[in-house]
Amino acid sequence: MTQKLFFVWLLTFLLNSIHGQKGTSLQEKLDFYNQEYPQEKVYLHTDRKYYAPGEPIWFQSYLTAGYLHEPSPFSANVYVELYSDTDSLVAEKLIFSETGFGQGVIDVPQQLREGNYVLRAYTNWMRNFDQNFFFEKPIVVVTGAEVERKASASNNIDIQFFPEGGNLVVGIPAKVGFKAINSSGKGIYVEGEVYNSAGTKVTSFDTQHDGMGLFTLLPLAGESYTVKLTGRNEVYALPKLANEGYGIEVIQRPNQLRLIFRAKSGNASKGKYKVLLHTRGLVSHTIEVDLSKGEALGMISTDEIPAGISHITLFDENERPLLERLVFMDRSIETSLVLDKPSYNPREKLTAKIKLTDINGDPFRGKMSMSVLDIDKVIDGSPEQTIYSALLLSSDLKGYVDNPMYYFNTENTVAKKHLDLVMMTHGWSRFVWDDLMNDNYPQFDFPVELGVSLAGTLFKEFSTKTESSGQVTLVNNRSFPPLILEAETDKDGRFSFQNLMVYNTDNLLLKGKSAKGAENVRFEVDTLKERLATPKPIFKSILGQEVVLEKEEFLQFKKERDMIERAFNPDSLFTDLGTVTVEGSKLQIEREDKRKKEKTAYGTGTSAFDFTEWSATGAYTNIFSALVGKFPGVTVRMGPTGEPTVVIRAGGFTYPALFLLDDIPTDAALISGLSPLSFSRVVLFKGFAATAIFGDAGKGGVMAFYTKSADGLSLSPEALKNSSTMIVELPYTYDQPREFYAPKYDVQKPEDAKPDKRAVLHWQTLIELDENGEATIEFWNSDDAKNIMFDVQGLTYSGIPFFINKTYFIGRD
Repeated sequence: MTQKLFFVWLLTFLLNSIHGQKGTSLQEKLDFYNQEYPQEKVYLHTDRKYYAPGEPIWFQSYLTAGYLHEPSPFSANVYVELYSDTDSLVAEKLIFSETGFGQGVIDVPQQLREGNYVLRAYTNWMRNFDQNFFFEKPIVVVTGAEVERKASASNNIDIQFFPEGGNLVVGIPAKVGFKAINSSGKGIYVEGEVYNSAGTKVTSFDTQHDGMGLFTLLPLAGESYTVKLTGRNEVYALPKLANEGYGIEVIQRPNQLRLIFRAKSGNASKGKYKVLLHTRGLVSHTIEVDLSKGEALGMISTDEIPAGISHITLFDENERPLLERLVFMDRSIETSLVLDKPSYNPREKLTAKIKLTDINGDPFRGKMSMSVLDIDKVIDGSPEQTIYSALLLSSDLKGYVDNPMYYFNTENTVAKKHLDLVMMTHGWSRFVWDDLMNDNYPQFDFPVELGVSLAGTLFKEFSTKTESSGQVTLVNNRSFPPLILEAETDKDGRFSFQNLMVYNTDNLLLKGKSAKGAENVRFEVDTLKERLATPKPIFKSILGQEVVLEKEEFLQFKKERDMIERAFNPDSLFTDLGTVTVEGSKLQIEREDKRKKEKTAYGTGTSAFDFTEWSATGAYTNIFSALVGKFPGVTVRMGPTGEPTVVIRAGGFTYPALFLLDDIPTDAALISGLSPLSFSRVVLFKGFAATAIFGDAGKGGVMAFYTKSADGLSLSPEALKNSSTMIVELPYTYDQPREFYAPKYDVQKPEDAKPDKRAVLHWQTLIELDENGEATIEFWNSDDAKNIMFDVQGLTYSGIPFFINKTYFIGRD
């Protein structure tokens, strides 16, 4: 049993385990939740953030599962979507994730307007939980066109207050965090004062970072407190005081957490209290707290606390949560990226060596992706988001975090202090303790997907009566080797094929027979009835119009690259003008149309017949009978049972004809089973000059059949009915991986005459670290790159996210 299948079996076992295994204690329930509801997270590393229309968005997907962030062995399907700021879907892809890692590309449409967009990613399993935890990344499209700046709907400021631990309790001193945002959701600077009920100023405050700050307060009995912001008339109320309750103060020191608990309660002397510290559900510390004297001090070593957001929760003797405080643990691993030379000539090869170790020098294994940018030609600077900030910070917070990598800048002396403000002003939302203790768990409405699925019903021909014990054969003749699967229908005529590996360039054919082997059957395929429902976006990213700097130079460089491409490859770039009227020679247009229809992957055929404009096709039940008399020198005869015989006369010799279906060799029986309405054209190869490319197999001539699906045409409803063989168009198939092209100048080639003005010097995915924790990457410099930035992001097999961001000057000495 493979590792992936073992984990899938394990997940299935856990999902079907009996409720008696939940246990009754807090620890047992938390363990049960972690096992039954493993959390998957998606992260996409893109080559950059700013794009012009027509440019590709290259990305690698990272999928993790569980509290250790290990590469997920569960889901194989990652859904990737690009949305506009009006929630309109611009593009979507289905990416195959092989044990946690995948790759893909989205081409920015040529006609896309300038503005902000969101790249979103998730798995089907993640839909069982809060969609606020789907992956999101802002993408900016730059065109240079004037963009209408939307006036702010109001100049209102929303400010919220967050007492440390959750409540303001009379007589217990507390730090109160706050966050102020404007009407666009952005953090905004404010300053203000706190007043008691008599109008006396108690304290003052101002923003420290991104709308956040804090102040201290000792709540007094019988009081209420309000806040006034400088320069504004609004009055904001602090949370209502509780006469009894609990408080916490957290002081972070090197390798240690100092915890001060305070209580004001008539029950303080009646029981012991429990403090539980967990990270994404993984418990690292459980301590007993005695609050009989109203205050208790605890010291926790941070050495065993995993990286990321940890939760300190105080429970009473009945294991009811009383307060909670978030803290962040930063854990870095040793990374290095070294170039083989201090300077390079134009078009010279660069070699970069990357190494990862722990603090003891032991190597890490894993996979990573790399983007190398000529920073003089792009708008991007250091990435605002990485896999490190996403997995450890953003993915576990429900609210918006602006520029999360700000908090991990080792040169910023106040970054850690500001990160603690994020902990105070954001709440954990993956589950709530009350739901956990009361066994209120999410519903399993969306299963783990291990591949593409196809299901449907087999009917008797021209009837609504189903075929039980029928035989359904699925053929994908574009896979290598060709995929042939069989399924038997149940008593209701239902059949299904699960966990298929189907790419968007594949062609799926279904062939059906009754239990007695008769072919007078028809299909109804579930996925053809309606498109799979896409969850409605609930964006937490801020989509307000962003100020784009240096876009004039960025667009000028893009224009130069396009001009170079047009000069050296005229057909590579074009502009979609929509519907236009073309005036020209009718004969010339007909010739161009004819050549287009005769074009195949094997070259241009000798002749072709177009079925898309031939209405008589519907009168035939067999594509070969429809071809009778359509090609001179070709004889098509139909046998007594409908089997076709094709003779292509050339040079006085007669050999069996070779048949292709969408460029793949096949037999006449499979083709004849398809409805004629499924085809767009048939191309004939006749004569030695035309068939030489096929070798001995083509010496009898070649007939190449092309389906409407392969030619990018929609199948008509009639083509999908009353046929024992049909072509299936699935709503979701895997995006075929595309290779990033970058020139190699090791050998002089004619195409090297083209000027090299690349903005993205290199993009590489699925780079594997060897047993020494090392990887070597090579690429060639462009004509004029001098300042280049490496953006390396990855995940170790043990679940540790890492990043390397370095800028090098590589000009000549």
